[in-house]
Amino acid sequence: MYLEIGPASDESGVERYATMFPKERLLPCGPGAWWAVMPGEGVTMVYWVFEAPRCNELSMHRHAESQTGYVLEGEISLRYEDGSERTLRAGEFYTIPPGGLHGATIRRRAVLLDMYAPGRKDYEERYLSAQRARETSARRARVRASIN
Repeated sequence: MYLEIGPASDESGVERYATMFPKERLLPCGPGAWWAVMPGEGVTMVYWVFEAPRCNELSMHRHAESQTGYVLEGEISLRYEDGSERTLRAGEFYTIPPGGLHGATIRRRAVLLDMYAPGRKDYEERYLSAQRARETSARRARVRASIN
């Protein structure tokens, strides 16, 4: 079950947006970066939380899927193949075409919601594997605690 809160909520920052996904769904995916991945029919949705300075540079890369995103909180500077850069702030959308070379700079916390089409099976599998590893680790910890 997903919880939703309205704009009038007293919560702020990542706590406000993280409640859209149960907190246990947010998993680390790199230094200063967390994600929650939701597969769909031909699309993958990814909820990202990037914390600068631990995660301040997303290197230039490309992927076969189109990427459309929305900045929920903070700001991110996207860099493109032609050398241009665009700073996006909360409330702004962006799109990256399939195969488009891009990267980003994060100067402070940024929370994003990305949609990839067709779906990113690699993200879905990596996320599912991390979820299973977390569950296995938690199960082992419970067993150890019950023995002691």
